[in-house]
Amino acid sequence: MSSTEALEPVPRSIAPEQELAILKLILDLRTLGDVDSSKKVRRRVREALLTSSDDSEAMNKVDDIIRHGKRTQSKLDGSYEERQRLKRKRREEDLAAASRLVDIEAGSGEESEGSASTEEDSAE
Repeated sequence: MSSTEALEPVPRSIAPEQELAILKLILDLRTLGDVDSSKKVRRRVREALLTSSDDSEAMNKVDDIIRHGKRTQSKLDGSYEERQRLKRKRREEDLAAASRLVDIEAGSGEESEGSASTEEDSAE
């Protein structure tokens, strides 16, 4: 091994599916008009491949980059807001259902508690 090989980082490899996902992500970001984000994704992938100690670490870093890039993409194409709206709606429905359940249980609990408190009042 020569001294120049020791100084030069060894680029790691990633899965072909990841390569395809990165290319699609970069093209989609450019199509949506965000050239800066596509350049950032490209730069971050290159850094991940050069700085990772092994292939699995590089794959994990690239997965994170893809995840963050897809979030940016979804914000640009409007699907992020739709997902958030559906999530809020679901949360509100769950809270309403829980509230109804508590009201129903409290209503049935008052009848049994009411008869016990009436007995206590009579005893005093």
